[in-house]
Order: sequence, then structure tokens, then C-alpha cells
Amino acid sequence: MIYNVFPPAKELEEVVKQYVVITSLEGINSLLFLPNGCNFIVFNRGFDGHTEIYNDDRKFPIPKGYSISVKNNKIKKFVVEEDSSHKIKFPLILAELTPIGFYKLFNKDASILKNDYLEIEESIKEKYFKDLYTHASIKEELEYLNSSLNMLHLSQDNKYMCIQDVIDKIINTYHFEVSVKKLLEEFNCSRSKLERVFKKIIGLTPKNFIYISKFCKTVVSYIEDDCCFSEMEYLYSDHSHMNAVFKKFFGLNPSIVFDDVTNKKIRIYQLQKLNIN
Repeated sequence: MIYNVFPPAKELEEVVKQYVVITSLEGINSLLFLPNGCNFIVFNRGFDGHTEIYNDDRKFPIPKGYSISVKNNKIKKFVVEEDSSHKIKFPLILAELTPIGFYKLFNKDASILKNDYLEIEESIKEKYFKDLYTHASIKEELEYLNSSLNMLHLSQDNKYMCIQDVIDKIINTYHFEVSVKKLLEEFNCSRSKLERVFKKIIGLTPKNFIYISKFCKTVVSYIEDDCCFSEMEYLYSDHSHMNAVFKKFFGLNPSIVFDDVTNKKIRIYQLQKLNIN
């Protein structure tokens, strides 16, 4: 899959992580999406396809219209049906949402995304997205999406939520090296309340969010930042622990995964650098 990524407007930074503009599906079968608490708005232009869990038989059909992608703790890849690939119009645009982005935009319980895509309601499509794919340039398309998503966000009247402070602590203060117990003490919150809020707004438990985000950070840091194993050990208790985590997600040892990435047998979406041009 050939694509570029672009940052959202500043006012959307809590909601949209980045836009993905796809210009070719070449090599899409080798592209994997690591779990990191994020998911996508898929602005489909009619192609037939599904999301597939890596090393698993589970498949989630992608609606032909605009939809919100499945959100769980598994490695996924997009699969496009061969008989529809020649009919696809480019570019295709995806909006990668932040962990709280779906709730901020649609004010719906994020746990509904666990097993299926969610089609965007016709009334929302007509009000906010009806002119997408009608502009003369990518820049204009993204300006339109920035404006539309910001209006949708403001329409929900979602004020700043405490969970944003919790996520900020997990990511920027503790770098995913924190227990749920520590968070409960720091924010003076009960476990049941924190878990309920995380499931509603993110679609994952706090423990699961930390677990998958830590795994994603490990893979990206090791490959993209050229860290060696000894520098990464702080994320896991030892190599046996790291091996067990990688086998759980990939079904393979870390060394095999990294060799496959080096040899371009697999590509990882999160390794792409942000294009701000």
C-alpha cells in the first residue's frame, strides 16, 4: 500500500492522530497495523474488502460507505477483494483517530467497535462529509475534513475529560511503565470506575490499553529508533517475557519478526514517519 500521512489541524489534535492518503494498494497484503488504542474512519469509495486478524481466521467486512474501523487488541491488516481492486478510485482517505477520538466525535460507547465496523449514519454523512472527494487537490480535501470533523466534534459538546489526564500520564510521564494500581492511587479513583470509563471512551480496559501500547512502542522503538535489545529490556522483565509477548501477538519470536521487517516480508504501519509537507 502506497500512502502518505498528514497531521490534523491543531484544534483536532485530541481527536485525530493523522490522515492517511492512499494512492495505491500495491503490497497491501504485507502491511500490518499494530494495536495501539487507535482506529480509523474509513472513507471508502466502494471497494470490497475486510479487516483480518493476523494469524487468525477472523474477518470483519468493511462497509462500502463511510465507517469506523474495528477496535480491539489484535494485529490487523486490510484485505481487498481481487475482483474489486481494479475498480478502486484513488486517493482513498482514512482518518486515524486518537484513543479517545471516536467517543469525542460520535459520543458513543467505544466498546461497540470490538467486533464490527460501525457505519456512519446517513444524516452525519450528509451534514459533514457529502463534499468529500469533490476537491481538486489533497490539500483541499484535508482542509475540508479538518473543518468537517471539527464541526462534528464541537456539535457533541464534549468538554475536557479526566481520562485525558490519565492517558497523558500513561504515555508521557510513565512511558507505559505503570500499573493500574498506581493510577488508581494517583487519581483517587476506584478500579471499577476507571475500567468503566476506559471501556466506554476507549473500548479497552486500562490494563489492556497499557499492555498493547507498550508492545507497539517496543516494536517501533526497536526498529525505527535503532534501539538494541539491551536498551529495550526496561519494557519487559527479561527476554523470555518479551518473547512471550511477541508470540502472543505475532505467533513468532521477536528476531523472526524483525528479520521479516528488514527483508520487507512484512511492513508495519506505525513505522511510517509523518509527512508534514
